[in-house]
Amino acid sequence: EIDWTDGVYGVLPTAKPLEVLKAIDKMLVMGAAMDPEALKAGVLAHSKAIKSIDGKGVTTLADYTATNAAIGHMIASVPASKTMDVYNAFNKFSLGKDVGPYMMSKVSSEDAKAAYKAFLEFKDVVKASQR
Repeated sequence: EIDWTDGVYGVLPTAKPLEVLKAIDKMLVMGAAMDPEALKAGVLAHSKAIKSIDGKGVTTLADYTATNAAIGHMIASVPASKTMDVYNAFNKFSLGKDVGPYMMSKVSSEDAKAAYKAFLEFKDVVKASQR
């Protein structure tokens, strides 16, 4: 039900480009600290998922699942402080305040709540295995 071809997914609202670069730098630093094998597996999972994207921008369930698992392993391979550096860098943009309500308006409330609950459970699993 999400229109992945919508231009909203290609921009970061309410952000100044130089501030966005600082946040991206935190992601790059986190990526450089990741276990090389986990990072490689993540890159390959993303590449495979991109190749299976349909005309609506949706990948297969199997590739989506594999990509999420790979992301979990990648994040778990870095210290929590690196993850929090990325979180804090993007938290400055107040995306939850601006983007959250808009995105919620694009899907059913029940689906959004279920997805958020699953995300929080995923976060807890990753955090429990983080080094």
